[in-house]
Amino acid sequence: MENVDSSWEELLLKVSKKFNVLADFDFLLFLIGIQERGTGYLKYSKEEKMDLINLARCILFEQKGFYENNGVDDAGWPTFTVINEVSDLPPSEREAILKGAMMEYLNDKL
Repeated sequence: MENVDSSWEELLLKVSKKFNVLADFDFLLFLIGIQERGTGYLKYSKEEKMDLINLARCILFEQKGFYENNGVDDAGWPTFTVINEVSDLPPSEREAILKGAMMEYLNDKL
């Protein structure tokens, strides 16, 4: 677990330096959402930011086999089917799964 924690801290530091921000869990989700949506960084409303964070969660849970991508809706947003219910997992386990998936995702891109 210590190795994962140090890798997580290294990723936060790397992203913080690259984007000149104090990166945290939600910022990384937001960043992944922007990447997946393909819009680039724009001025987003609070609701749009939450939509992007939710998109990132779906993408990451898909990466780990919990969701399956169904294509896109009329607005161009990806849609997903739940394969394995993540809400049954304790919050700490969901966070650990997302952290691991974020590290894999961002280490490939940074």
